[in-house]
Amino acid sequence: MDNYLPTKWQSVSGFEEIFVFKEIEKLVQELVMMSISKCKMEDLPKELVISILLRLPAEDLRRCKGVCKSLYSIITSRPFIEVRRKIRNSYILVKYEDLISSKHVISLLCDETLEVVYTQTILSDTPLMDSMSSKDRVVKVVGCCNGVVCLRRIDMYVLWNPATRDAKIIPDGLYKSNPDKKMFQHREMGFGFDPKNNDYKLVSIQRLFGDNRRPVRPCQQEVEVYSLKAGCWKLLPGIIPTCDIMSAYSVEGCNGGEMISWLVWNEEYGEHVMSFDISNEVFITTPLPPFIIESSSDGNCRNSLMFHNASLALDHYVKDRKNQTETHNIWVLGEYGVKESWTNLFIVGPFKLLGPSISGFWNNNKVLLEVHGGGCRHDLILVDPSIRKIKDLDIHGTSLQVFNYQENLVQINATPPINLF
Repeated sequence: MDNYLPTKWQSVSGFEEIFVFKEIEKLVQELVMMSISKCKMEDLPKELVISILLRLPAEDLRRCKGVCKSLYSIITSRPFIEVRRKIRNSYILVKYEDLISSKHVISLLCDETLEVVYTQTILSDTPLMDSMSSKDRVVKVVGCCNGVVCLRRIDMYVLWNPATRDAKIIPDGLYKSNPDKKMFQHREMGFGFDPKNNDYKLVSIQRLFGDNRRPVRPCQQEVEVYSLKAGCWKLLPGIIPTCDIMSAYSVEGCNGGEMISWLVWNEEYGEHVMSFDISNEVFITTPLPPFIIESSSDGNCRNSLMFHNASLALDHYVKDRKNQTETHNIWVLGEYGVKESWTNLFIVGPFKLLGPSISGFWNNNKVLLEVHGGGCRHDLILVDPSIRKIKDLDIHGTSLQVFNYQENLVQINATPPINLF
């Protein structure tokens, strides 16, 4: 099945030159409405079928998978998934709690225009939807990478593909299920994609606590990693540097696909960045710029991690108590492990104290801001600092989280429907 794609379909270039849009639209309607019999389906040239399928939205592809085994085999094959991933647009994924329904939802915003493409309830059309939709349950996104979203509710973790409506509960880790490890407590999580092994991984950092329920000093931490491909957890003993994770600023780790980063502290570097290389399963330490370390000592500053384009970024927040304002200095890291590769990119603000918080960036230096909209409502807006232009993105709710999202048809639970002919 790996070589089922014709040679000219192995390249993205030239796709749009083969068929005119109106001809494809007719065939798409027939295919989606399931009006093509098995005989007709076999009579269609394979290149034509593939051409149609590559242009279909994810929702229509999901329905086509239930038409027959032939379509199911094409749509779920790795070559088709890889080719389609390269020609699909990227999105901004926003997770929030809807103010009217109180349900946890995601909205996808077109990466080119920031218009809302669609909104759906988290885990919709899956058996797990009810477990994440109750009003009294806090749902967080641990990370979003290569089309798959990792969700957390209390101690339950779920991998979810919004495009295929496929979901999988991650089993309990080795520490939670082992009585000998009961003095270790979960502290931090991170989710990413390992391109070297084509695998999704969840990283858990456990910390040793004493009988008094306080962390043991000096700090003792261990790491376990869940592999979706292997379907199990494994221990990585002795690889994490001695440090205190500053969870107040980096609750679930900053997810960058192949690297997961936390702000941490130890005697050697003070506050610095600790990153986990998903593929090589090693930690990398990156000191902060001396300017940030010095200015953070007076108590009027704090740091948080995010991403600017594909680079790790640091939001250095500075509070001016005299003028009752706050400013955000954005730094970008050029190379992990190299202190000198930090660059001060631009400044956002000043704002009034307790003003908006930075959720992300778009189109280079435009800023996504979360602002208070009154009561418990929060709004997502776009700000261009260079011309001070503001755009309302029509996202209103609570508990906002913003991620880059690339649609992917990868299957988490690859079980074909039993009624395919």
